[in-house]
Amino acid sequence: MAMKRRVGWLGLLWWLLPVVSVWAGEIEIGDPWVREAPPTLQTSAAYMVIRNTGTVGKTVVGASSPLFARVEFHETMQQENMATMVGRDSLVIDAGGQVVLKPGGYHMMLIGPQGNKPLHAGDRVPLMLYLSDGAQVAVDAEVRVAPPERMGHDHQHMQHMH
Repeated sequence: MAMKRRVGWLGLLWWLLPVVSVWAGEIEIGDPWVREAPPTLQTSAAYMVIRNTGTVGKTVVGASSPLFARVEFHETMQQENMATMVGRDSLVIDAGGQVVLKPGGYHMMLIGPQGNKPLHAGDRVPLMLYLSDGAQVAVDAEVRVAPPERMGHDHQHMQHMH
């Protein structure tokens, strides 16, 4: 019986090792959340702070979620009094630096909800961030209703550029 328990713990530690080494060693995620969206809207947005506590710059080159068909990086920019969303291929986090994903700035677009269950405040959205060095960072984001002062611009009225 003790042998099975030891093998189970070793298997769990082996599975967690890549995530723990990234989380503890270099990449930290702060305040991850996803905007609650009406059930008819085919997109939502995820926000968080990605910190690089290491001595070497890191690049996030992709993201995914089992709850959405695609996850893309976008940046909201103001051009001639109009909010424009520009697609970004990656996010560079300098050594000792951070990138803040927030309404009205960098964010992750969650596109094509999978399944028929709409997301409501309090639900959880699993996300996986992929780094250029092959590391992966698991993120558990809470669905929230964005308060008016944090709303930024409505994605339905934005011009999209890639």
